[in-house]
Amino acid sequence: MLIKEHFGDPGALTRQFPYMKATFPWKGDDFIITPQVLANPDNGYHGVERLAMAHHQAGAWQLAGEYWLIAAGWRRNRMDASDERHVAALQFVLRHVEYNRALAEWKKKKRSRSAMPYPEQFGLSDGMSPHDT
Repeated sequence: MLIKEHFGDPGALTRQFPYMKATFPWKGDDFIITPQVLANPDNGYHGVERLAMAHHQAGAWQLAGEYWLIAAGWRRNRMDASDERHVAALQFVLRHVEYNRALAEWKKKKRSRSAMPYPEQFGLSDGMSPHDT
């Protein structure tokens, strides 16, 4: 009601944003999180990976793991399987999925600090990104 009062027909407002249109590719083989990651659909998974890393750093490990998994699926659908760098980057992202799942499980079960999973256990090291592989 407020939208109609201030902006007229809701369609007038939503037409201003491409991602609100019915033709916007929200669904398909590549699950799309936000309109920002669509800026470059060939490497939009980089935006999802940055989002995953931000959630990881904030301690939202379960959510980070989900974002890493989405990025892995997107990366897999876009990559050249014969390019070793792409394969290594995909493996790196999948290691992050497992690491964040382990951290989420550790947090959920309220285990001791000594039982905390470390990046090295998953073939990761601090400061690495998928672009380093």
